Amino acid sequence: MRILLIHSDYLNYTVKNKTPVAEEIEDAKMQGAFDDSLVVFTSVEKEDEDNPEGIVKNLVSEVIKTNEQVKAENIVLYPYAHLSSSLGSPKVAIKILKDTEEALLAENLNVKRVPFGWYKAFEISCKGHPLSELSRTITADTEEEKVERKPSKWQILEGDKITQIDDFNFENRAFKQLVDYELGQGASDEGEPPHVKLMREKEICDYEPASDVGNLRWYPKGKLIRDLLADYVYDLTVDRGAMPVETPIFYDLDNQAIYEHAYKFGERQYRTDTKKNLMLRFAACFGAFRLMSDSYLTWKNFPAKIFELTRYSFRFEKKGEVVGLKRLRAFTMPDCHSFCCDVPSSLEE
Repeated sequence: MRILLIHSDYLNYTVKNKTPVAEEIEDAKMQGAFDDSLVVFTSVEKEDEDNPEGIVKNLVSEVIKTNEQVKAENIVLYPYAHLSSSLGSPKVAIKILKDTEEALLAENLNVKRVPFGWYKAFEISCKGHPLSELSRTITADTEEEKVERKPSKWQILEGDKITQIDDFNFENRAFKQLVDYELGQGASDEGEPPHVKLMREKEICDYEPASDVGNLRWYPKGKLIRDLLADYVYDLTVDRGAMPVETPIFYDLDNQAIYEHAYKFGERQYRTDTKKNLMLRFAACFGAFRLMSDSYLTWKNFPAKIFELTRYSFRFEKKGEVVGLKRLRAFTMPDCHSFCCDVPSSLEE
């Protein structure tokens, strides 16, 4: 979270227009006037969604600490998206601001919260003393309050049996390599993988320096290979009864169903910097489920199978993880969904 703290002589605001993500407000909040206020302009960011409770706790601590220095009569929480280019979900942002307001009220402070998601006209007068303008970055774990993280516990599930990693008998060498890779123990320290040299020598594909990392450019040979693979997968799925479809690559995170699904991949979301809170899909599930939910089907239609070759899917992999064809931020994925009547029929399918 990014915040800007202004100790003001006064703050006046008037609500003008509603945005698509605006919270519903009563008439009394359509305008406000506050004298001698510590105004806290806030931008909730994507990473805040991982631990909103920690953000609230540390934001409250920072506001209280600052107000003990400036001794303002009022504290005003003012949502202000312009402090960051990596904005979090409006739903999470509103919750963080509401929880912060409640926490500050519990400290017997005079707190007011300006409505979220509205265009507002405002006037502010900064007092101009050395502590009257402060900017801060709020994280879930601050330097003042470091939280000791418990290490992750990795286990292997076989049917109903769970085995600790250290106790598991790795008879399959490929599976052992997979586990080591996931634990960060199997990475090579010999430079980039051999296939990177080959993909260039054979003129299959290469990095595109004018694009984002993990987005490749494909030469004629590589495009032919990909098209042949696409034809193979198409025939494979259609022969088994799947119906090819095509769905959008952008989805609105302000849609509740999209939000709940997308946040299973919270840190891997590939966001776009537009007026709407859009995300590039990481799979075809969003479109597939929405398409089928709008279809009229009876038990006679099941199992109903739809297939999409997602050109492209996007995951915001960490920059150090992206290398050659092994891990990409933009990739093609065959995605098939089979909709069944019940559990036995899904097991048969």
